[in-house]
Amino acid sequence: MVTISPGPNNTSRGAAARGGAPSGGSNMSMKRILLSSLLLITTLGMYLYFRMLRAVNLGYNYQNAALHDNMAMLKQKNEQTWKDHRDKRFNNNNNSNSNNNQQQQQQIRGKNYVRKNTDDEEEKDYDTQNLSGLRPTDDNINTDTDTHVDVVEAEPLFVPTLDNNDAEEEEENEEDDDQNGSTDEQEDVAVEKEELEQEQDKDGSIDEPPTPVWHIESDPDDSFERIYLTDEERPKYKHLRNLGKGGQVNKGNGIKHFFNPICRHYRFDESRLPTVSVVITTQNEPDNWISITVESILARTPPNLLVDVIVVDDNGIPGHHGLPPNIRKNVDEDEWEYIKSLSPKVKVIQHDDREGCARSRLTGAKVATGEILMFVDSHIEMESSTWYHHLAMPIVENPQTITMQTIDVIDDLGTKDYGAGAGPLQYGVVNTEFWFSYQVDRFGDYMEPLNPADFTEDELAERKGFKYNAESPHLREPYETPFGPGSLFAIRRDEFWRLGGYDEGLYVWGGENTEMAFKMWMCGGRMLMVPCSRVGHMYRQHKEKDGRGALTRWPPTLPQEMTDRLGCAYKNETYTGKFIVLRHPADNFTRITTRNNLRIMETYVGNHPAKLAYYKRMFGQEELKPEFQRFIDDWKVDPRAQKQVNLLKKNKCHDFEWWDKYVFMRLTGRHHPWHPANSKYKTVNCGNHKAKACHLCPQGNGRDWCNGDCSWCDASSTCLPFEEKAQKCITLPKKSAALEASLKAVVEASKRQNKVNDIKFLPDRERVVLPESMKDKPLLTISVVLPCGFEHDYFIRTAQSVYYETPAEVLKEIVIVDDASEPPLKDSWREDLAAKYGVKYVRLDQAAGLIGAKQAGAEAATGDIIVFFDCHVKPDTDYWVPYVKEISENYRRAVIPVITVLNVDTWTQRERPQKGSGMSKCYLTFDAEFKWTTDDTPYVPIMSGGLLAISRKWFFEIGGYDSSMKGWGGENLDQSLRIWTCGGEIVSAPDSYVAHMWRDGSEKTRAKYKIGAGDAIMNRARAVKAHLGGWYDKALDFPSFKRWKGSELDTSSITDSFSDLKCENFEWYLKRFKYIYRDAGVLPASVFQIAASHIQGTPLCLELKTLGWTNFGHSDELILKECAETHTEPKSQWWHGSNRLKDGSCCGSFRAWNTDQCIDGRAATAGAEKIRTSTCNLDSGEEVSLKPSGNEEDEELLLTVGQGNCISLEKDSKLTVVPCKDASKWRKRKAFTPIEYNLLSDETKALWDTNV
Repeated sequence: MVTISPGPNNTSRGAAARGGAPSGGSNMSMKRILLSSLLLITTLGMYLYFRMLRAVNLGYNYQNAALHDNMAMLKQKNEQTWKDHRDKRFNNNNNSNSNNNQQQQQQIRGKNYVRKNTDDEEEKDYDTQNLSGLRPTDDNINTDTDTHVDVVEAEPLFVPTLDNNDAEEEEENEEDDDQNGSTDEQEDVAVEKEELEQEQDKDGSIDEPPTPVWHIESDPDDSFERIYLTDEERPKYKHLRNLGKGGQVNKGNGIKHFFNPICRHYRFDESRLPTVSVVITTQNEPDNWISITVESILARTPPNLLVDVIVVDDNGIPGHHGLPPNIRKNVDEDEWEYIKSLSPKVKVIQHDDREGCARSRLTGAKVATGEILMFVDSHIEMESSTWYHHLAMPIVENPQTITMQTIDVIDDLGTKDYGAGAGPLQYGVVNTEFWFSYQVDRFGDYMEPLNPADFTEDELAERKGFKYNAESPHLREPYETPFGPGSLFAIRRDEFWRLGGYDEGLYVWGGENTEMAFKMWMCGGRMLMVPCSRVGHMYRQHKEKDGRGALTRWPPTLPQEMTDRLGCAYKNETYTGKFIVLRHPADNFTRITTRNNLRIMETYVGNHPAKLAYYKRMFGQEELKPEFQRFIDDWKVDPRAQKQVNLLKKNKCHDFEWWDKYVFMRLTGRHHPWHPANSKYKTVNCGNHKAKACHLCPQGNGRDWCNGDCSWCDASSTCLPFEEKAQKCITLPKKSAALEASLKAVVEASKRQNKVNDIKFLPDRERVVLPESMKDKPLLTISVVLPCGFEHDYFIRTAQSVYYETPAEVLKEIVIVDDASEPPLKDSWREDLAAKYGVKYVRLDQAAGLIGAKQAGAEAATGDIIVFFDCHVKPDTDYWVPYVKEISENYRRAVIPVITVLNVDTWTQRERPQKGSGMSKCYLTFDAEFKWTTDDTPYVPIMSGGLLAISRKWFFEIGGYDSSMKGWGGENLDQSLRIWTCGGEIVSAPDSYVAHMWRDGSEKTRAKYKIGAGDAIMNRARAVKAHLGGWYDKALDFPSFKRWKGSELDTSSITDSFSDLKCENFEWYLKRFKYIYRDAGVLPASVFQIAASHIQGTPLCLELKTLGWTNFGHSDELILKECAETHTEPKSQWWHGSNRLKDGSCCGSFRAWNTDQCIDGRAATAGAEKIRTSTCNLDSGEEVSLKPSGNEEDEELLLTVGQGNCISLEKDSKLTVVPCKDASKWRKRKAFTPIEYNLLSDETKALWDTNV
């Protein structure tokens, strides 16, 4: 037998070690007196200790209640420690204990657990704190992975393979106990008395119980600020950040609020904690992330517990195994030397080939020497100096445990700053595609309400029998979860090898997390999420990066040799397109991840019906096609896979049916994803939302919301399940689409009747030359496209300005698109003369409008970069430099200049704004308007549309302009959303100034062309319908979109153009710009009325005087009107918090819902009888607030404006600004959650709620 003890302090001494015979008589009485006194003193001390701690006010919201809960836990813990200590002495003094007694101890947390050695070896004791002798067996070592170890050459390791307890033997022992009529507890009590009488040291003292591994103290620790570095070591760490208040993250607020307050009150006995080896796997890691990861681990892990930090470089070596010469092009080779210089504990292992996540972790585990293995990614940051203590504690209590960190997302890859902290509870689950995801609340959306009418009696009994109490676990306590992420978890090293490590046949990425979860649960262990151990993590799918170009580094590059070897044909001339997954051709990455998942299905699901249901979901049929059957055939003869199968038998692990019933069902309240019982809750994917059935998908939106699991039938105009379309949909001949007539050129209104003699030219001057610093360097060229419709007055001076301000080496051409102007523009400027300025004409005989003219110009352009300007602009000196620089770094980047004002009379730029201000950025509102904004980031959420630079390659990759948009308007929304969601970015160029003629209504600025009635609204409707998904319903609530409600609007010309780019959805966009939609309140979680208090009769509410639901306003005034009872009418008396405070959080004012108007607190001075509103300034700071008039529980509020003043209701229902001490009171009324918030996923709602 092999017994593993939780620590050296638990080592008790037997009678033989103590020596001497039991005393009798007076000695026995004295012992009882001493024992009674000790117990009395201990009880009194514990009582006073609990009373003291309960009286301490920690200053947090939970206050005494949480402390009382903790004291109860501590009391239970101390009582258990006494009992464990008693049992320890009993066990060590009775070598004749039955196997049943030993196995019963395994069920007690914090005690010994017993396993039988498979080779019937002599019984050995392995101490939890001293496992340095444990090494993996040769069978457990992957010998086919080529590795090169820098710094330390590790010896072959050996870890004994241990079996679970023999179940049959346990049952026999239980029967013996029943026959004897006794229980273990009764035996313990009987023996305890004898043992306590015999227990005495030579000096006569009684053995004290061991110190607990952890306890609670009233004072918080400094775990956010504390680091384990000496004054000499600290300067070496270039990337270690201050995570506390006033530090470098979360806008200086630190990460303290991510943690439950109780996390800082734990104290640990580090002498009782096992040592740890941290294994980091890395591939294509940008921006010093490896250094950040290593530094945070070294600095925030106790040195006495951290044995080594093993970094596995999985980038491969060029030329080895068919890897291309540039395979390491994204690797900073100097970073390896830097991290090794930090500490001798850092070891770097380099793979010859690219092995993937699972195989890389195995490489690191083989050279690790710590008692605990901690696996992490190479783009993380440990958030506190007790991250490891919290992970190790449950493993000490139960060695068959995996503990996982709680993830906080680092979502700004430029500043590497954090978004919101993780939700309070995150459960790991898998979906029907066998992909892992987090479920924010185990008893939330994932678990249906327990309505007895929905279940049979048997189902109801099963649910009640195997489901936990519906109360969620406490926010601070580790809690069980069916699955976890692939990294950021800790496990005992011997336990890792007992389970067989990872299947060495898992390549690249995917499946290793589900494999580890299955084997841990099935083979007698458990998986815990640990809320008090938190880690910052950067998700690789993010592509944007501040200031420098972003290379898409994920999914990773897959060498052809690997994909061919694994049976996944490389996507080149050998690509056949036969690998169909979820009805779409699978790329190389999807093929390999599918291969991994099929291996895991075979090993752990076996012949359970769930496997065939998975096949049907993924491949459309239960019988695998040859290309996928090959993976199963390989699995059957692969010794690496069969090793895992044999270990399941050897460890006597449970099967999938047991796992479903006692793990997944117990923890989630529902069977595994493929279980037939889930059909009643089945949903289908259609568009960007889910529905109960396909016929519910369109919701008035036709074919555009009928995809995914569904398919559109033209004949019946219905949405059908994909597999039913062939039988139920009769295909009719396609009707020839009638092309709508182009915009009519209003020649009569715009003709100049040969008045071309007044055309103005710029005087000749020297053209700018290329700066010396740029000479002899490869430069991208630009084509400037000028769409000109009846722009006779300004097009020549615009073209000349571009020519003079752009060096010859950079300017490829100026493309002037004459949009059916009369007379033609070239009559005003002959082609031969214009050609001297690099001009070429594109003439459209029928007017296409601004959008069509831009598209025509782009198709005629030949430069690397297309610069779209209006036909009435003057670019400033060096305007082009940021375009070339930014797009050279990232061809998927669009660049927006700062737009200033052009005086068309003098052809000069009016007042230039200060750097960092000016007009370049806009944001999108839900009625498809765009509003100007400013902030301290370089990113542009929505561009105004007229002036931009974009690479020609990226422009055509995303499909150019929508061919179905007419005239002008909406194209900027469409292009902006395409660029962002499909992997690009839009940035502002603060050093590029372009003066622009604004149409002010005067004759000289008036447009000489006309737009078709309703075309601009239609264009905007097309843009939001194509991109906003469910939020299109929100747009239809606005009066301007009333005509499109319930009407068909085919936007396939937009969606089809970028369907191959794997674009993100609109919710991703909202999260990407959460500093606008969350922090500035543009997407509110709550909307309410502001009603006057103490009004007799009809209640009165604040309302805008003139504006209804529109984001196209300028200013307005507050008035009091009768409160509306519903929020469906377009009345502007519903309000929500808006605008960022100085710390970046919400909210500094109140915005009228569905408008762009905010209460203007800065203009509201004492005595003012008009309270103005104006277009919201998202960075306004605090202007207006509702504050309690008395105590915080008082529902009556003061409406504060400016400094010390409030809005008050005076006589005759007049609103006046008065000192707050004299002001009337207000209250919130009829609060509700708007549709735009309800459409968010639970995960995003949790993100929103952190900054309300």
